Amino acid sequence: MTPPRSGPTTGPRPARTPSPSPADTAAEPPSLPKGLPMTTLVLLHSALGRTSGMDAIAERFALAGYAVHTPDVYAGRTFDDAESAVAHSQEVGFSTLVDRVKDACEDLGADLVFGGFSLGAALAQQMGKNDPRARGVLLFHGGGFPKPTRWQVGVPVQAHFAVDDSWRSPGTIETLMESATQAGAQAEYFLYPGSTHLFSDPTTPDYREDSAELLFERALAFLDRF
Repeated sequence: MTPPRSGPTTGPRPARTPSPSPADTAAEPPSLPKGLPMTTLVLLHSALGRTSGMDAIAERFALAGYAVHTPDVYAGRTFDDAESAVAHSQEVGFSTLVDRVKDACEDLGADLVFGGFSLGAALAQQMGKNDPRARGVLLFHGGGFPKPTRWQVGVPVQAHFAVDDSWRSPGTIETLMESATQAGAQAEYFLYPGSTHLFSDPTTPDYREDSAELLFERALAFLDRF
C-alpha cells in the first residue's frame, strides 16, 4: 500500500495575531504561549483529492493562527469530476482510507481537531468517534450516520451543508447530532442557501462566496474554543 502524502504542518497555534508567511512558519514555528494547549487541525480532503482548493482552504486556517495538517490519502491523485473521484474512493475502499488517515496522524500531538470536506468529513467523523486524541470535529459538506452511534464523551462537533445539496442524506446528520449530545458533547449544524456541494472550495464551480465566508467565520469560532 502506498503511504499517504502529508502536507506540511504549520507551527503551534499562537494568539490570534497576524501570522508570518507560510514559508516562514514552516521554517521556524512560532512559540506556544504559556498556558495555551497545542491543538492541531487535521483537514481531510474531499473525493477530488488534495487539490489546490483544499490547500488554499488549509492556508486560510493557518493564516488565522492554527496549526494545520493536511494528509493526502490519495497519494497525490486528484480528480476534476465527482464521478471519477467517487469511483476512485470506492476502489480504494473506505476502511483503507481511514487507515491512511490514522497512519498520517500517528506522530501528531495529543490534541487534535479533525475536519473534513465531503468524503473527508466521513473520515473526520470516524476519527472523532474513535481517536482518543480528538478534541473536536468539523464536518464540511458531508458526514452523518444512518442510525445512532457511539460517540466520544465531550468531543464537540459542528457540521455545514447547503440545504438542497443532493449529497445530503436526510436524517443522517441529525442522527449524529443526537448521538453526540447523548454522549455529553456539544453538537451543532448549519444549513446554507442553495444546492451546491463544495461551496467553500474557491476552485470549484460550486463555490458561493457569501456562504463560504459565513462557514469560515463559524468554523473559526468553533476552533477558538480550544
